[in-house]
Amino acid sequence: MASAGPSFCYNTHRLLFVLSVFSRTVFRGGICMVTTLLVALLTALASLVHIPVGDSDFRVTLGMVVMMTGYLILKKKKVLRLAFFSGLFVGLLRIVVSAISGMAITPKFAGSLLLEFFFYIGYGILYRYTVELNKSIYKIPLVFSLVICDFGGNALEYLLRFLYAAEVWKDTSLLTILIAAFVRSITIILCVFLYRRFIEPHLSLKKEESP
Repeated sequence: MASAGPSFCYNTHRLLFVLSVFSRTVFRGGICMVTTLLVALLTALASLVHIPVGDSDFRVTLGMVVMMTGYLILKKKKVLRLAFFSGLFVGLLRIVVSAISGMAITPKFAGSLLLEFFFYIGYGILYRYTVELNKSIYKIPLVFSLVICDFGGNALEYLLRFLYAAEVWKDTSLLTILIAAFVRSITIILCVFLYRRFIEPHLSLKKEESP
């Protein structure tokens, strides 16, 4: 495989610089670090599961389902740190898995994998402003907020891939991305409902019975 040119190296270095600057911001305060890292690690592992959508090159992963399910179940109030670590772990794990499988890890290829980081960050920022900071009396249902966050995060990643000159999902329409957003969002709501309906009551009961 041909080596990447200087422009690709520059883009990769610039991407890593953005990640390092953002990390200094999200490290301040927030949710328990151990819990954050655990959920982020599970998110990265789940992101390795790909589900095709229609006949396009677009694939739905379960990483965001795990991240938001864990976030909502734990009832935390800070989402940006979790989104940061989840996106970072997802990108790094993709690079590790690709290297283990024998693929050549060029700066262009590594940068392309790390671009998924912005899907998670975009999702987290939108969730922060559409849900957590939304002071409106008449709030939209959570499932629709999650769809907006998912669609917006995917659109941001798609745009950055185009600007980065990385591969863009071929034959992928906005409708495909919207369908994926609905599927993921409904799955998140269903997982949270099942946990609170069948698992959380038993955990509370055991806590009350313990001496």
